[in-house]
Amino acid sequence: MAAIPRSERKYMQTGSFFGHHIGMASGDPSELAAPLTPGMGFTVEPWYYSHALGLAVFIEGNVVVTATSVRVLSANLPRNTAELERMIGR
Repeated sequence: MAAIPRSERKYMQTGSFFGHHIGMASGDPSELAAPLTPGMGFTVEPWYYSHALGLAVFIEGNVVVTATSVRVLSANLPRNTAELERMIGR
């Protein structure tokens, strides 16, 4: 949360960047109190929506917990405007 300027925090849609677990069922629930264990997969979803600016950003990253760290499964996906536009052929 420290990376988000204080003046912009009012636009964040959730107090946590944690989205939901990834498992065997679609729409797996968020279990914010669950301890992280190796093999656990979940999404990281910083939501930003400003009516005043007419701007919405929803980026979902997928990660899996390892024995010593976390592996970002979506690391190679585009993360900025130029990369996204290139991906969709603009």
